[in-house]
Amino acid sequence: MAAGNSVAAPERTVVATRVFDAPRELVYEAWTDPQQLGQWFPPKDFTSPRCEVDPRPGGIFRCDMMGPDGAMFVGKGLFREVVPNERLVFTFAGEEAVPPPIIVTVLFEAQGNKTKLTMQQTAATVADYEDLLKLGVTEGTNQSFDKLDELLARTPTSRTAASVAGRTLTLTRMFDAPRELVWKAYTDPTHIVKWMFANDWESPFAETDVRTGGAFRIGMRPADHSEEGFSFSGTYREVKKPERIVQDLGDGRVMTTTFEDQKGRTKLTLSVEMSESEEAERTGWTQILEHLAEHVATLTSAR
Repeated sequence: MAAGNSVAAPERTVVATRVFDAPRELVYEAWTDPQQLGQWFPPKDFTSPRCEVDPRPGGIFRCDMMGPDGAMFVGKGLFREVVPNERLVFTFAGEEAVPPPIIVTVLFEAQGNKTKLTMQQTAATVADYEDLLKLGVTEGTNQSFDKLDELLARTPTSRTAASVAGRTLTLTRMFDAPRELVWKAYTDPTHIVKWMFANDWESPFAETDVRTGGAFRIGMRPADHSEEGFSFSGTYREVKKPERIVQDLGDGRVMTTTFEDQKGRTKLTLSVEMSESEEAERTGWTQILEHLAEHVATLTSAR
């Protein structure tokens, strides 16, 4: 289910929206990783000596803030709802009602490689809402978002790790999706054409017979159609759904892909013998896996 934008109790809710130049999973991680949260959640000139985040229903959300004068504001609450990469809902209040008790709803919407973030802060009463405004909640949120922008600008956008041993390139990528869904996106032709290409390329067709001895053929061509392109083809040497695929490529190379379930997420490891330079292979396959991650994200948001 895609994140919605409806606002409960608009007469006592402060809404802030911003589009961040970073993939949705990175923006979500900046909210749920306490080390990152402490760097941007406090407004300008404030720091956070203590942050705790346990993103599950009933888990703690805490981010203490220290002002430039040394004054300490302890703020904490509990998560009510957690939908990874889509939605967070948690309570938040200061120990001495600064800020007053609020319910925070954070919505993450993918817009290509960017993320539209909507933050709703709902006070328990209209009086508390007015106190929020007197505290400068709108300006404080804008300052926090400015710091989040700066943090994301320093964060590598690629989440794919790569290593080389001899002539074999190995890439590892974590997906915030169940293994069965990643397997389907990786093997189903209707999905393959959405991601199996490097930047500025496209895949006009895909044919797969995912079984031992079955064949596959995937078209690849420049996105501007400046040349005809080529077919990436071969046969499946080994298929163990949804754990492992070994493919014999048409030029004699071997490619192995494994899918490891990690508590509802999927660790994908791809190893392939290189036919071109290490830089070209690493760049191309990293871009392909990033496109796969973007496509899988659209599938999880539609669930």
